[in-house]
Amino acid sequence: MASGRRAQGCWTCKLEGDREGMPGLWHTACMARPARWPSSRQPHAGPCLAPLPANSEHYGKQFLNLTYADLSRPSHGCAGESLAVVVQEPPTPRLKRFVPFVPNMHERDTHLMRYFGYPDEQRLSAMISTIDINNGFRVELLPMALGNSSEAAHGLHNAMLALAALRKRPLSPRSGVSLSLNRNHIDLWGTVEAYPYKIKALRSLSSSISAGSIGSTATQLATSMMLCVYSVFDETEGNWNMHLNGAKNMLNQLSITGGNQFRHCFLYTWFLYHEVLGCFSNPHLYGTHGPSSLQGGRDLGLDKTIIIGSLGCSIEVMEIISYVNGLRAADLRGDAAHYSAEEKTRKNEEWHRIEAKLATLEQTLAPDSTDKLSQSERTRILTTAELYRVAASLYLQRTTNSPQALEARSIYLTQAFQLLGNLSICTSPWPLFVIACESEADEQRIEILLNLDKMDKERHIGNYYVLREVIEVYWKQHDLQADSARQSQTKWWDIVDLNTAAPWFI
Repeated sequence: MASGRRAQGCWTCKLEGDREGMPGLWHTACMARPARWPSSRQPHAGPCLAPLPANSEHYGKQFLNLTYADLSRPSHGCAGESLAVVVQEPPTPRLKRFVPFVPNMHERDTHLMRYFGYPDEQRLSAMISTIDINNGFRVELLPMALGNSSEAAHGLHNAMLALAALRKRPLSPRSGVSLSLNRNHIDLWGTVEAYPYKIKALRSLSSSISAGSIGSTATQLATSMMLCVYSVFDETEGNWNMHLNGAKNMLNQLSITGGNQFRHCFLYTWFLYHEVLGCFSNPHLYGTHGPSSLQGGRDLGLDKTIIIGSLGCSIEVMEIISYVNGLRAADLRGDAAHYSAEEKTRKNEEWHRIEAKLATLEQTLAPDSTDKLSQSERTRILTTAELYRVAASLYLQRTTNSPQALEARSIYLTQAFQLLGNLSICTSPWPLFVIACESEADEQRIEILLNLDKMDKERHIGNYYVLREVIEVYWKQHDLQADSARQSQTKWWDIVDLNTAAPWFI
């Protein structure tokens, strides 16, 4: 079946290069990729499978359909071809005039910034954080973006507008803003609307870096990270790794200049999530000493048991996920062949210490936010964090093929589905993906598909398409090995290819 994804790359330089030229920092990276045109998930040739209603008796059975392409895949990896997806974007609402809440800001920009996270309409910022109390996307980034007129601030401001424009949907009637549609002039919310803001963000960031702006490193870091999020929301943008590398350099600079007084803990944990799950998608990114964020964060004095909104879980759980990433990286390098007997014993003891730690690990809410959350919100946040812990346990157990691990995976999988059943909607892609890869029964897989459908309805961002595509491809390849005696011992990362343009787990 035809792939629902467009060719990866960026159309920035194709349109702008001859006319004005992009700053060298970005132009070089963009020109290395095929040109991409500014269309929002356009219909394409090939069959399109419309999803069945959730109450249909045939719901979820589409993952049982195999094609010649599935059968012809090499056993060591999958390219990611799967269901063709056609998405019709709603028309752009044309806003009646209203007074901007920030002086000198265009009314459309005001509308988008409000959608990003201003207090009267906390939408996007709440969607990408499991805790909205003291939400760093709002309480730290908005002042950075709107607090001054520096190039760095302009970059962050426009990166936030780009993300809001990419994700924006028509306002609800309760928003208080009147909308009307001009039938003779229809644009699309999506890449078309987001493109000008993204270009402005790239230019301002590049200009700020080139000028060596003093005191702007934190804002530059925030801009780079916001562009990382943009790359995940638009699954074909393809520059996630470049933005993360830039952010890593800026974080290192902040750590050096700030020392133990580094104040931007939100930026640190935000970067940590992307770096750790980037290594999950591609263990080759895992360095000899592990993620730089985990190394640099040791002196910050953070309570690693506290649930962080931008993570969905505690730092302690993220450290264990990173540990398993390291096991996969070592396996890819073939390190075990060079271990001495003593080293093998030490590695085995370390694995069991991590297993025991994860089994008893507790995650808590920050004291200053507990009283501000409703009981239902507290339950949702704690359940989501527990889902990450259980998924991390499944991830760890999959690294070994002992009979004890097989039994442990069965127990953890049962716990995982109980937790999913306690959530009205699972908005965290990473644990859902790990659970999906361990699901073999049709009832379990249908439950995963139902959760994916609810996630798409709630979030409607690009990473959903990558997530569902990879899951369904893996299920097909797994089932084709049903007659193999080693099927239950096969590691899912030996079958499915996660080397995509972005870690789509936010």
